[in-house]
Amino acid sequence: MNIDEYVDVAFRNSYAVIIDDKDAQDLIKKNEGYFIHNPAKSISLNVLHDMKDYFSSTEEFEKCIKILKYIDDGNITEL
Repeated sequence: MNIDEYVDVAFRNSYAVIIDDKDAQDLIKKNEGYFIHNPAKSISLNVLHDMKDYFSSTEEFEKCIKILKYIDDGNITEL
């Protein structure tokens, strides 16, 4: 994989863990454990905004809406 593909996997994995409530350990066990956040720590607002911006750039607006809803629902513990 090239760097862009690793970045894409990291964003998608973080989205799956944060929004879809997937288990990060399952991804790590499959040797696909790339994330834009630390799955062992709280999710920051900056990470969520980065995810929203990334999926906006790939025109995956349904993901953007889910991220914004996650933020609006008060699921943030860190700024």
